[in-house]
Amino acid sequence: MIRRSWMDGRSFLVMALALAAGLVLVLLMSEGPLNATRAFFLSVFSNRFYFGNLLAYSIPLILTGLAASIAFTSSCFNLGMEGQVYLGALTGTATGILLAGRVSGAAGIVLMIIVSFFSGATAAGISALLKTRLGVNELISSLLLSNGLVLVVDYFIEGPLNDRPSGLAATVSLPDEFRFEGLMSPSSLHSGIIFSIAAAVILWFFLFRTREGFKMRIAGKNRRFAYYSGVDTKKVIFWSLFLSGGLASTAGIIDVIGIHGRVMRGFSSGYGWNGIAIALIARNHPLMVVPAALFFAYLESGAQIASLEANVTPEVAKIVQAVIFFLVTAEALIPKLFWRKKYA
Repeated sequence: MIRRSWMDGRSFLVMALALAAGLVLVLLMSEGPLNATRAFFLSVFSNRFYFGNLLAYSIPLILTGLAASIAFTSSCFNLGMEGQVYLGALTGTATGILLAGRVSGAAGIVLMIIVSFFSGATAAGISALLKTRLGVNELISSLLLSNGLVLVVDYFIEGPLNDRPSGLAATVSLPDEFRFEGLMSPSSLHSGIIFSIAAAVILWFFLFRTREGFKMRIAGKNRRFAYYSGVDTKKVIFWSLFLSGGLASTAGIIDVIGIHGRVMRGFSSGYGWNGIAIALIARNHPLMVVPAALFFAYLESGAQIASLEANVTPEVAKIVQAVIFFLVTAEALIPKLFWRKKYA
């Protein structure tokens, strides 16, 4: 309990420092500091449109955060989530295009999500097999495979699945019956947020209330101890990466079904990397992933609004996210000795 409180306190400290960094950047970059500060930090709560878009942006981040969390929990590293998100969006959309007019809307959406899940899970499963069979570092193999997947998906977007009459680098649009319903008009928020929160609860139940989840957590703490305790560590590695890839891919198709209606070239850039940072802030706890993703969505939305209302570059959000990533991973500025003495 003490350790969990310490970890939560450290996460909140990181977010507070990141917000302070964002405030300093906004003040330095804007000609009207007060207006820019209001736009960045408060405007997102000023109307339904801004707030709904914040929630909508958090949906894929929750799923990629969960994807990273389950891999980290078992001490595996899935750096291929960018490609898996992209691949899942394409395979799910292609499935929807093929099923148009043949199945009902609900059945079509379920099938699209299932196909998307298994496409990303298979991609991550390749890295898992390479690690367990040949000893290839999954960190390298997943990253290299992801880079290749992005190029393959781009080929299909601009080739066989391209919507040529539109003149866009995008696939053919999904039929209306294969789209999620909007929840907060005129914003982009859609019913996919229910799916993402449910995924967080299910993953929490799996990790903390089932035997297989316990094995993953034990293997993540000490793989050798888990092995000599009778845990099949190779099996744990495979399933953790398999589930991680599946969740990452689901983020892509959920975003397509809920917002875009088609796969556009580069639409998912950043979802995978942000998912890693979110998992680190949440300390790999599935339920903590939800507020961490909302925090990232808040930063992104605030930066976008500030760029419209106060002429502040939206890249401020990227800088703040980089600060968070640095603080969480390096923990260079966290007084660890102080915390240890206090709670020892």
